[in-house]
Amino acid sequence: MWGWQGVLMLLAAAWLLQCVGTWVQIQRYRSAFRELSSGWADGWMGAGKGGRFPRAGAIAMIVVAPDDTVRRVVVIAGRTVFAKAERLAAYEGLPVQALRRETAGSPKSSTRQAIVAALDQIETVRANRTAREARPAGMPVPA
Repeated sequence: MWGWQGVLMLLAAAWLLQCVGTWVQIQRYRSAFRELSSGWADGWMGAGKGGRFPRAGAIAMIVVAPDDTVRRVVVIAGRTVFAKAERLAAYEGLPVQALRRETAGSPKSSTRQAIVAALDQIETVRANRTAREARPAGMPVPA
């Protein structure tokens, strides 16, 4: 009987450790997101994820200026709670299309997949907003 109790205690400890690790990852993401979103009053921001199990994953957050230049690229990449937000300054100042061409070269990289997903999100939001602004006043919003 003591054997099962020990196994259950180990499982409970592992679950608790996983909960703490998840909380740490969420706090790091929120901190990076807050820093980026409060940095500029104009432009666009997108977030995307890349990678699949068993490879390490990545989350990319990108801020784009109204003139279509990349202001900031931040990536959280890795397999564990020890992954921290990293700024990719080499991509800053590039036009969005140049960044898209640069990242399209290696589709297996989780970081590049995340960057492309973030750029796609920005493009979708911009297109929706442009369509909404072009709609005549009083016209219903399609469902």
